[in-house]
Amino acid sequence: MNKYLIIGLAVGLVALIAFTASIVIGVNYTGFFKAFDKTLSPGEYYERNITVRKFYNVSIRFQKENSSSYLGFDGEDSVIVLKDYSGSEIVKVVGVKNGRAYLEMTNYEMASVATISAYNISDYADVINQPVNDSVLSFSGTKAYITVKVTYAPAVIAGYVIDDLTGEFVSGVTVAAFENDAYPAVISPINQNTSDSNGRYKMIFNLDSSNALDVYIKDYDVV
Repeated sequence: MNKYLIIGLAVGLVALIAFTASIVIGVNYTGFFKAFDKTLSPGEYYERNITVRKFYNVSIRFQKENSSSYLGFDGEDSVIVLKDYSGSEIVKVVGVKNGRAYLEMTNYEMASVATISAYNISDYADVINQPVNDSVLSFSGTKAYITVKVTYAPAVIAGYVIDDLTGEFVSGVTVAAFENDAYPAVISPINQNTSDSNGRYKMIFNLDSSNALDVYIKDYDVV
């Protein structure tokens, strides 16, 4: 065997052993946390309590996307679900008060959290499996904070187009929404829909605040 190859293999083996040893005994070994230093003398009896953080008080709070302000809504029916990396549920909490939900979790559970979902959260859209990473998770002593980023739920205008004389549902009718006081002959609608075979129409709006609208029907007189 080539002597340079042997030397290379030997150097590599030494480096691997050193690297492994540094992991085993070094501060970078995941799962080990230094409690204290002690030089122990022969015959000495030394007793010292060790305080650990097994439990955390977890606060779940909410922010709108692209905002640093926390929301303050109440929601008795709001449901928050934390899942692990396999998608299994770790914990579920019901109810939000002043934009906060509180629970107690172990450090093992905290380390297992991968995603958070939130349902029925006031006027906001459901959040499904938002990753829980360093950008939304923080610690302060025995307190942990998870921030859920939300967007407003879509606003909807929907209904049926019905003939005034017969009461029948009318299909193929264009329903259009315009800005308040806009002139439909020269301004394009914000949204529009055509009634289906059952006379049903539906328009969806993504709004950040209240918006006054005028709704028009095309080619039909409205009662």
